[in-house]
This record gives sequence, structure tokens and C-alpha cells, in this order.
Amino acid sequence: LILSSSAAAAVEPLPYGGDAMAEALVGLGGGASNANVAKIAIEQRKKKQDVVEPQVISEELLIEGVEEPVRPDGEPWEPIDFPGVTSLRLSFQNIIEVSNLNNFDQLLTLRLDNNIIDKIANLGHLQQLTWLDLSFNNIREIEGLEDLHNLLDLSLYHNQIEEIKGRLDGCPNLNILSLGHNNIKDLKQIDYLREFTNLRCVCLDGNKVCQHDSYNQHVLAYLPTLKYLDYMLIDRKAITQAQEGYNLEELTEVREREQAEQAKQKSKKEKQAVLEKLKTSFLDCTEDLFEEMFSKQVEPENVLVLQCYQGLKEDYRDKLTEEIKGLRTRMEEKNEVRLKKVAGFERSVYAAEKDSEEEAFQAVRDFKSLKKKVLSQIDREEGMKSEVDEMIKQLMDQLAGLENHLMANEIQLQESIEEALSDFEAKISDLVKGMSDNGADFFRRLEELEKGFFTGVTDGANTEIEHFAQTQESAMADTDANKARFLGNREEMNQALANFTEAHTSLIQNKDDYMQNQMISWNKSFFEKHRERQYHRNRQRILDVRKVIDECRAEIQAASEEGNEYDENDGGDIYGR
Repeated sequence: LILSSSAAAAVEPLPYGGDAMAEALVGLGGGASNANVAKIAIEQRKKKQDVVEPQVISEELLIEGVEEPVRPDGEPWEPIDFPGVTSLRLSFQNIIEVSNLNNFDQLLTLRLDNNIIDKIANLGHLQQLTWLDLSFNNIREIEGLEDLHNLLDLSLYHNQIEEIKGRLDGCPNLNILSLGHNNIKDLKQIDYLREFTNLRCVCLDGNKVCQHDSYNQHVLAYLPTLKYLDYMLIDRKAITQAQEGYNLEELTEVREREQAEQAKQKSKKEKQAVLEKLKTSFLDCTEDLFEEMFSKQVEPENVLVLQCYQGLKEDYRDKLTEEIKGLRTRMEEKNEVRLKKVAGFERSVYAAEKDSEEEAFQAVRDFKSLKKKVLSQIDREEGMKSEVDEMIKQLMDQLAGLENHLMANEIQLQESIEEALSDFEAKISDLVKGMSDNGADFFRRLEELEKGFFTGVTDGANTEIEHFAQTQESAMADTDANKARFLGNREEMNQALANFTEAHTSLIQNKDDYMQNQMISWNKSFFEKHRERQYHRNRQRILDVRKVIDECRAEIQAASEEGNEYDENDGGDIYGR
């Protein structure tokens, strides 16, 4: 028998009269394990008897419930420290609802077992949670777990749950699931758990579903990755037998659907990767462009009866494919240049910042070394007050010089970076304009393709409509109803063609606008981001300089005015390192 962490917590408490039995076991000196179990049962029952009224989760309960980490001084945790708590136990407290857990964002383990909770709620922010124990409550519905993507161990043992299908989608990494002693009846509920490929241990013992003659076989056939069922180790031969001999036709259909879904998801993932790559070159709007232009929502039913249509459509596809291929080649070449220039510019900026900071650090270190020598000399020697004052004055003058130097150094850096930004902005804007022109040229050529296509379809439609009108009686006998309906109404056909080309023109314009806006947006946001970064960096550097200068000035003034003993410890700050 193997018990998981949640299974161990889900052992049913002793029934009425269990206290006496447990105490008797202890008194009679029964086996050590029985004695330990009995003691635990006694303690749990005493806790239950101590709580009379239903209660909410209070600050006091939270302080008492913190299990990990343990404070070094052994004292209880303060509410201000709750964000660092990783394990919280609120068992046997007669808690009526889940609440007041807002500050426990780093929680990994949460135990709320043996309470009177009837609704799973207010847990969505606990996204680090890996173990959740809600066993022995009054929960009827699995809900509120949509955001617990890291959950590995979930215990809902001994509740009133009937439905599990579709209720655990937010917990794809589940490894252990305890649903024993609920109201689950249908074997089909088990099929849903097949989606959880990491599931290794499932407990359904005590549900009506377990009364089905085929329960074991059904579970093993549909959940072949399980290692433990109802906390019993599964024989691998039993899984093989179930896979080969139980409900084969339905299982085959299930596997085929899964394979189709996996292929679909793989294709979707690959498509997304292609789009992301194209997006770096502002080309994502060209992917599946033809399919968008000739989708069922855009392509009118009228044109499908035209004999000329398919040939003109295929010609359009071929020409559009060549145009897109040419655009991508040109844009990707220019984009590679853009990315290299951006990377080179950012490296240069970071290098200039580092050099400037190193120079400032060295200047501060040199001054602190001088300050240390001067103040030590003042402390050791009993010179004339005028001599001491002169030494202090010179030190203050040098401190003022240091401040001027550091400020000038920062101003010079800021000016040089702004100049580099402006120069780079002009260069990159020219490059982006070249890419923009390439995009605009592509869409103008596409508009010309559209005009040619529209003219060809319109001319073909008019010819076919005239021919249909001249041979209407024989044509009516040899054609389908749709062809007769569409070719027999010239006005409707012309309107459909006008709507078709209008839809194409609108789509082309929208794609053009999207591409141009992408480039404009990138160009604008790139330089705004860098200027904002420089602003905040400059403000912080000035604050750091003032802090260093003020600390040095205060130390010199203290030595001058009070004659305090000079502290050999130089202290640390952002420049002194």
C-alpha cells in the first residue's frame, strides 16, 4: 500500500467512540504504529471538539497555521512576513469559506482539510501552489482552480463531488489526484483524466463508479500511465491486458482523435513560430494572405459557377506567391541590417555607461583614500587649530571638486548618449523608411493584380452570361440549378463581383496600414524606451552622487567640529563598492 502526501492526510477520522478505543490502544501498549495513529486521532478529535462555531480564516488562524519556513528564533510569524510563507495548515478549524489568503503569493502547500467549506474560491492568485488539500469538506463542485497551473497534488477526498469532466483544465501538471468517497458514478468521468499525461496516482475508492464490474479494467485501459490506483501499486501486466482486451473499438477511436488533436496542436505551434519570425521583419501580415482573400466569408457563391474562374484564381495565387516571396527576400535582408545596427548601438551605449561609471568609481575611491589619510593625521597629531582648519578646508575643496567632476562626468555622458541617439535615430529611420517603401510597393502591385483579376472575372462572367442567355433552353437542361440561377441574373452577378473586389481592396488596404503602423510603432517605441531609460538612469546617478558627497561632507564636518575618533571602517555605498 502506497500513500501520497495528500492520501495520508485523507485517512478518515475515527467514528464516534474512537477516542476511547485510541486511548485503550495506548494504555494497553499496542504496536508503536497503532499507538502513534491513536495519539494523532485523539489530538485531531480534541481540536475538532475545541471548535464550536463556524469561523472564517482570521489573522490569528493564519499565524498559528504557518508551517514553513520555520523562523530561526522559533517565534510565530508576523502578518508582514506572510508573503514569504511556503506552507500553511488550517486543518480542523471549522472554517466555512476560503478567504484572507491574499498575502501568500509564494505558498507551495495549503491544507484546508477537515473543515466545512462548501465552495472552492479565492485561490487563483496562489499560482505557485503545488499541493492543495481540501479533503473532508462539503464541496459539491470542482471550481476555482483555473489558474493553479503548477498544482501537482490535489486532494478532494470525502466531499460531495459528482462531476470531474472539464473541471481540472487549469491544472495540466497534476501528478496525484485524490477523489475518494465522493458521488462520482459514471465511468465516462474517468475518461477525462486521460488528458493529464503526468497523472501517476488516482484515488476513486468509495465512489459508486467503483461498483461497476469493469471499473478496474476501464481505468487501466483509459489511464495507461497510472502507477497507483486507489493507492495500490498497479501490475503492469494488468495494464497490458486491459489495453489489449477492453473496449478496443472505442479505445481505437479515442487514440485516433488524440493523434489528430496532437497533429493539430503541433501544426498550430509551428504556424505560431512562423508568424513570430515573420513579425520581426514586419511580414506577418503576408502569411496566409491568399487564403484570407479567398475565404468562404469573402468569396461569393456566384463566381463558383463561372468556367473561367478557377483558372483566373490559380493565376492570381501564383502571381501573389511570387510577389510575397520577393517582398520577404528584400525585407529580411534589410531587417537583418536593422537588427545588427540596433545590437551594435545598444552595446555602444552600455559600454559608454560602464566606462563613465568606472571613472566615477575610481574618483570616489581616490578621494576616500585621501580623506582617510587626512582625518587619520588629524586624529593622531595635535597641531595648531589653524593648521587643522586648513587641512579640513583643503579636504572640503577637494570634495567640492569631486562633486563637480562627477556631475560634469554625468552631464557629458548624457549629452554624448543623446547625440548618439539622435544620430542613430536618423540612420535607422532611413532604413525603416526603405522597408516601408518596399511594403508600400508590394501592396501597390497587389492592387494592380486585383484590378487584372477583377477585369478578367468580369469579362468572363459577361461572356458566359451572354452565352447562357442565347442557349438558355439547352443550357437549363444540362446544368445545375445554381448555375442557371446565377448565370440567369446579370445584375446579381455584377453586384457580387463588385462586392468581391471591394472586399479585396479593403483587405489589401488594411494589410498595408498594419505593416506601416508596425514599423512606425517599433521606431517610435524603440527610441522612447531608450530615452526613458536614460532619464531614469541619469536621475539615479545624480542621487547616488549626492548621497556619496553628503556622506563624505558629514564625516569631515564631524571630525572638524566634534573631534570624534576617525572610524577606520570606510563604509560602503554605490561608488565605494
